Amino acid sequence: MNRGKIWIGLGISVAFLVIFFLTSEPQVLLDTLRLADYVFLFPAIGLYLISILFRALRWNVLLKHIKFIKPIRLYPVVVVGYMANNLLPMRLGEVVRSYYLSEREGVSKVSALMSIFLERVLDALILILLIVICIPFSPVFGLAEAFEQQHGGLYLLSGIALAFLFFIIFLLLFFAALYPARTQSFFLFVIKWVPSKFEPLIAKNIAKLLEGLMSLRKLDTIALLFLLSFPVWLCEAGLFVLIGFSFGLNDSYQNLIEMALVMILVTSVANIASSVPGPPGGIGIFEWVAREVLILIPATGIDRTLGTAYVSVVHAALLLPMILFGQLILWIDHISLRRLYRSSRSSVKAS
Repeated sequence: MNRGKIWIGLGISVAFLVIFFLTSEPQVLLDTLRLADYVFLFPAIGLYLISILFRALRWNVLLKHIKFIKPIRLYPVVVVGYMANNLLPMRLGEVVRSYYLSEREGVSKVSALMSIFLERVLDALILILLIVICIPFSPVFGLAEAFEQQHGGLYLLSGIALAFLFFIIFLLLFFAALYPARTQSFFLFVIKWVPSKFEPLIAKNIAKLLEGLMSLRKLDTIALLFLLSFPVWLCEAGLFVLIGFSFGLNDSYQNLIEMALVMILVTSVANIASSVPGPPGGIGIFEWVAREVLILIPATGIDRTLGTAYVSVVHAALLLPMILFGQLILWIDHISLRRLYRSSRSSVKAS
């Protein structure tokens, strides 16, 4: 991998983390972390592992037209992919996951990568939908105004533009799945300047990319994909809620429902922001965005230092178990992440 990309990803992480921690009181932050009740951490991580199961179930649906693979066999592949994303910048874990699936199950790497891209688009749409659902029922009236006062209106406009972008991408993928022959002809026309000797290879890879979209040809399958996407993120939001009890955040809300709605909102915004290719695991971006949304919600009274401590533990609970679990899976398979990544990179170059 280009070393420049590594340094860019790490530089983004460091910059956001510096801002994240410098805007907190160090001694109060340490005391808050020391006094937290970490007993809630274990069921929180358990919920996150359940969310990965729903991801495996959804991926089973996405791949079914290519090859039926039991979710229990997809589960470790998803875990390894997340481990790679948590350690590699620019979301290169997606490439590693597609290669690992191909090696284990004989599925085309290109088709698998397209199914993962489709998965990411579905995630973005679900997160945007959760934001829309939660805002009217949670104490966020004035949140947009508060965020604009603190950080300017550019962020709100960026969020609207991002939502529109993902919706358009999904529509384009949907129509590409409905009309694969026309889509392939269009792309071959676009790249007609490529030397003719490369055309067969390009045409082959375009066909494999389109194969990864064929699950969108049936409306009932699309409905099932969306249905399976909700528990993925509700389970992750459950992690936010449980760790909130560790820091006593439940005292800031009138009831558990209000707290849950706010945590779904924080989960959604933070994950959309950190999904942009850049630092490993979205480190830095995730922390900063999650904290700012949390503390800017009116009537909660959560200060910046408490928010820093809470979000730090939340992200650690999302990253570390996947890294350890993924490493265990690779150890059982007698393969290292370094060799898996190098093999996937070589495979991409060969394609």
